[in-house]
Amino acid sequence: MYRNIFTAWYCLGVLALCLVSFFVLVPLIGPDRARGSFGFMGLLGLLPFFWFVVFRKEKNDERDISFLQKSLSLGFTFGLAMIFYLNGLFDIIFRFYIGSDSVPLEIFWLPSLCGFIISLITSSVMLLLFYYKGEHAKVEDY
Repeated sequence: MYRNIFTAWYCLGVLALCLVSFFVLVPLIGPDRARGSFGFMGLLGLLPFFWFVVFRKEKNDERDISFLQKSLSLGFTFGLAMIFYLNGLFDIIFRFYIGSDSVPLEIFWLPSLCGFIISLITSSVMLLLFYYKGEHAKVEDY
């Protein structure tokens, strides 16, 4: 239980660090260079260390595993939907208003990053809500 709750709060903390550093750096150095603040997402690579070294003695039961599966499937479904939606939106905007045949690479990072951030936020919040609601939590309630 504590492993999943720690994972949810850790993901939200890393995303908050990325977004705060981005919005602080935008007025100082501009949006193109401030984009480097999303490199803090590399801290998400430490999650396996926490799972297998710090929380190695903790056992997960069926409820913990089902909560994790439900939250990850919902989160990454919303994230992928957002990636496809924003890519299509940008493609339509550039075709009709600028006349370009394709979306430039400078714009492509935004839908992918937004989809990834939305997927992490959704999966983390859903995992926390599942643990808050307890046994009565169902996907249909949301």
